[in-house]
Amino acid sequence: MAGDFMQQVVAQHGFTLPLPADYHAATVLAYHGRDPAGPAECWQGNYLQKGLLLHGAPLLLQLEFDTGCVHVVFSGSALLDWPLVLNEAEPVVRRMLGLDGQRERWQALADSQPAVARLLGGRPALWLPLTAEPFEALCWAIIGQQINLSFATALRRSLIQLAGLPIAGSTLLAHPGPAEVAALQPEQLTGQRFSRSKAAYLLGAARAVLDGSLPLTALAGQSASEAERQLLALHGVGPWTARYVMLRGLGFADCAPIGDSGLATALQRFHALPQRPDARQTEQLMQAFAPCRSLATLHLWASLTENT
Repeated sequence: MAGDFMQQVVAQHGFTLPLPADYHAATVLAYHGRDPAGPAECWQGNYLQKGLLLHGAPLLLQLEFDTGCVHVVFSGSALLDWPLVLNEAEPVVRRMLGLDGQRERWQALADSQPAVARLLGGRPALWLPLTAEPFEALCWAIIGQQINLSFATALRRSLIQLAGLPIAGSTLLAHPGPAEVAALQPEQLTGQRFSRSKAAYLLGAARAVLDGSLPLTALAGQSASEAERQLLALHGVGPWTARYVMLRGLGFADCAPIGDSGLATALQRFHALPQRPDARQTEQLMQAFAPCRSLATLHLWASLTENT
């Protein structure tokens, strides 16, 4: 009984992170809180809760945006090795908020590239939020292959409910890591409407990350071509999946998810084309935004919801 009680003792550690004066939290919050029923996230106003793993420890991240700053609190079991966990806390928050310098390069490019200036249209540049860690982006990319957004969101929800880890003091679950996903049986996923192939791809990816044959986190330090090559070597990963992981999970600045239907539609509108560009044409059209094709992709996606 005493041991069970101690497991429930919750510790909290927080800090405040300054933000640029023109930081626009709404778009970042909308990305991380895009599933209102998500078992790993809860978004209300300027407040976001996110369940995640740091060094294998399930934690609750709480972000409260204020004028010029964000208040950050990590909480979880008091028995965790908190100095080790907190060593990576700020870098995780910074990547989730898109504070990696991409936006500054994109704004500078607008001064010399007419296509970038036209895409911005006098509006402020967006921030490019990343997933809390790369494996989350890999899971989402595989789940989202060749299905619509609402179904992909439902499948992601099921994965977290199956393999997510409980967090002391919270009703949210931490998004599972490769060990938790690799431990699943295919039948557990197919029983939640995953196709057999999608289940196999997801489990295979988790095992590859777990055994080191896909050094996922380390790919961020490789060249874009090498990172893409290693991702494409994974069974079930094609160009769209690889590029999406590079964009949202690894933080590559000059990456466009070729094959993305939303990107193709946005390019068709932007260039007033008679039909949507195919993969080859999309690759060619995106060259105008190099070396900032990741943020160009984000702006093109955003253009689909703007009034025309």
